[in-house]
Amino acid sequence: MALGRITLLSDDELKRIHETSLNILEKVGVQVYSEEAQTLLVENGAELNSAHSIVKIPSSLVEEAIKKAPKEIVLYGREPKFDLKLPSKDITFVAPNGTPIFIRDIETGERRSARTSDLKDFAVLCDYLDQIDLFWSPVLPTDVPPPLQHAYSFVIPIEHTSKHVQQGALSREEAKLQIEIASAIVGDKEKLKKKPIISSVHCTVSPLVFEKDCTEAMVEFARAGIPVLPYSMPMCAITAPATIAGTLTILNAENLAALTIIQCANPGAPMIYGGESSSADMRTAEFNCRCPEYPLLTAGITQMARFYNFPVYAGGCGLDESPDDWKTLIEGSRQMALMHLSRADISAGLGSVENSKCSALEQVILDAEAWIQARAYLRTFDVNEDTLGFDVISKVGPGGTFLTQKHTLQHFRREIWLKKEPTILPSTSGSLIEAAKKKVKEILSTHVPSPLPEDVKKEIEQILQQYKKNVRTRSRETQ
Repeated sequence: MALGRITLLSDDELKRIHETSLNILEKVGVQVYSEEAQTLLVENGAELNSAHSIVKIPSSLVEEAIKKAPKEIVLYGREPKFDLKLPSKDITFVAPNGTPIFIRDIETGERRSARTSDLKDFAVLCDYLDQIDLFWSPVLPTDVPPPLQHAYSFVIPIEHTSKHVQQGALSREEAKLQIEIASAIVGDKEKLKKKPIISSVHCTVSPLVFEKDCTEAMVEFARAGIPVLPYSMPMCAITAPATIAGTLTILNAENLAALTIIQCANPGAPMIYGGESSSADMRTAEFNCRCPEYPLLTAGITQMARFYNFPVYAGGCGLDESPDDWKTLIEGSRQMALMHLSRADISAGLGSVENSKCSALEQVILDAEAWIQARAYLRTFDVNEDTLGFDVISKVGPGGTFLTQKHTLQHFRREIWLKKEPTILPSTSGSLIEAAKKKVKEILSTHVPSPLPEDVKKEIEQILQQYKKNVRTRSRETQ
């Protein structure tokens, strides 16, 4: 099968990054603030400097963790038609943007704080769109108290989409809440291990730091058999060396450290290698998602994951700005295609605006349209006796034309990209932004996601109420 692909690193370069990463973990170490994770590592042969929470991990322990981790996993949906097998065969599975606190209001166009109703709208919209494969909450609801915001960013979508839900947890308690709710939906915790309808994203702090609560949440998910995605985001020249090779090495070392913690907690637990990395804007120190280094680093991340045969999340997807006409959308789709020629398994970012500081419902539609066009560059092609075309070339001969040949009629619709009009929007005339807003309102007024059974909804509500009670108790105790 032929396909376009960006290859950044040679086999020797992949090996050198791997060996340097092992050297970093063994001689420099990682800072792990979770005593539980420290204990897991030490019990398996790591060395702890308790004064600075630095854990040095021997190469043999890392290599053993690489062997134990599964190389294929399934991200299950509530409905089997939404199951996602990783590694994917030919295309990257995509999700919306991840949890900023702001939304661009669909009526006023102004930025405002996101609410629970907005999160429900995003879930319903993404449930409807065939172009979106899994759900990552694109906003954090701010109309609930801060200790509950992250919990609601999980509870709302799990009820309003049948697709796989990928979400993080900021503490062990949040992890337990998500595991309990997902178990209630599939039947029990053993069934959840066999059919994980959720996965969990956990950001490391570059360079080489693992926070206490997020790490303990990661351990909790690993023990429950939930796929864990360590999300490393080093920036060239700020939280990583000012070199692409050095930045990839930091990201790889963080992934391998996370993998080792996960495998110490539960040998054979599933992990998705992952991250999103770029250079820093050297004038503002912001993460720069429009620079040439971004797709190159994405390709490197994907190659490192493939070096270990792991499923991989890499880079981001989405235009990050709203095109007002079809020509601008098509131009933006080429950048999306460039990002995904690295062939990662999953990515997120649809609906993102303002450099991922904000999300917009209408932007999800525009990004989904752009993704359809981007896939023109990401198609696969057969190379076989028929497609090589010796017989038809022999028939036409020198100086002839293939336009009248039956072979052309049989193949041109698959091999030549003919799609010049939108799939989701009604037309390319007028403002695409206004058309996208109209489409969002149409979908939200007509689409009803598959509901959870009433007894499951009641159980989820009981779990949530108990969680709220526990949060209030902990809050009083710390005052």
